[in-house]
Amino acid sequence: MKRADDPRLLRGLLSHRVLVLSNTLALAAARYYFRRFGVHLAEWRVIDALHAGRGISAMQISQWLRTDKAWVSRSVERLIAAGFVRRRPDPGHGRRLLLNLTAKGERRFRAIAAAARRRNANMLAALSAQEGRTLERTLGKLQVRAGELLARRDQGFGRRR
Repeated sequence: MKRADDPRLLRGLLSHRVLVLSNTLALAAARYYFRRFGVHLAEWRVIDALHAGRGISAMQISQWLRTDKAWVSRSVERLIAAGFVRRRPDPGHGRRLLLNLTAKGERRFRAIAAAARRRNANMLAALSAQEGRTLERTLGKLQVRAGELLARRDQGFGRRR
């Protein structure tokens, strides 16, 4: 929703509004997770991916998160140094390394997941049950569409005239 007193084009773009909301949520989460659990937000995202996909590679994590593999690799290195993650060779692929959470990493996952669920519930409390269901459906549709546009040659920008 573009305000009349704000002339910036970005303010009215869906991608910008989602980014600002995401950044607002991430800023608070980053502060809390590090202060409370000693884990950066990026590391928490890797921990969550490893909990969901046991024995996966950094490349798979970066694909799931739609992010840069180098960013994931740096997070993985910090998590290994902290004792939350272990790495082992993939027996089916000579050069790939598989990642797993250690028992310490699983405990950290459970603690942070409980806090994340509380925060998510607090955020969604601003919506009615119907609005929550609508938001979930809408986000799903937008993610599918974003993937479709990304796969197009013009990536959704259309042809220049």
